Amino acid sequence: MKKLFKHIERLNQSQQQRVGEFLNIVVTPLDDIFKKIENLNRAQQLRVNDFINVLRRPIDEWTNENSEYVDKPFAEEFRSRILTQHAFQHRPLFQDTFDAAFIAALKASGKKCNEASAGERFWDLELDGFRISLKSTKEAALNLKKLKISKLTEAAWIQDCRTAAMREQYTKELFTEYINIVGTIFQLRYFSNKRFYELVEIPIQLFRPILDVPREYFNSDGPTIDIPVGSTPPILKLKIDRSDSKITINGILKDHCIVHGTWGIVE
Repeated sequence: MKKLFKHIERLNQSQQQRVGEFLNIVVTPLDDIFKKIENLNRAQQLRVNDFINVLRRPIDEWTNENSEYVDKPFAEEFRSRILTQHAFQHRPLFQDTFDAAFIAALKASGKKCNEASAGERFWDLELDGFRISLKSTKEAALNLKKLKISKLTEAAWIQDCRTAAMREQYTKELFTEYINIVGTIFQLRYFSNKRFYELVEIPIQLFRPILDVPREYFNSDGPTIDIPVGSTPPILKLKIDRSDSKITINGILKDHCIVHGTWGIVE
């Protein structure tokens, strides 16, 4: 028992909080954790010990020292979420679990953020009035140098557009609204073959050249347009996906984005 308690005392605050959650304790001072463990049977105590060993596993971590978001408390919280997700859920952080981990990590670093209400179209959380869209991907063939947002947003109007003028109008109206509402995009990319995460910020200003695309580029029913038009290579590709009524952004050059951190699962 004493050895188990010593292991817990050596954990950082985020790791101790995970232990508290594991024991179903909302408030987690060490005394509460110890009392809870004392009331467990031997098999349950061994399970807690296994959980603590998961939290102490090494992880290959790099964080951007210039990041406005990923500081030490953020990294500790996010790291513990990754480790527990893989150990007990046996799958990567993705969609809802990524959103929860990102928000928890921001709160751990002392930031106040509000989640978007259900059904919000463009953004997921608000940080000091700054709205952030959260995306995640675990596609099998992720490109190290280019990013893809398979669904930036739904666009039901795509099915009704029969002319280039209509496609141009609705596309530019959508992106004008999006740029005015969303402050930035964060995407968590998981490379399954390497068991490696990359947290990348995609600046909204990369979308501004879409507002200047000439009408002729909207001629086809489901155009894919290099952005900016005529650039070699393009910074990104805008795809108006008629089959799924959505907006897809392909080929975003990572050099134009900000990598805030990487986490590699150590075998």
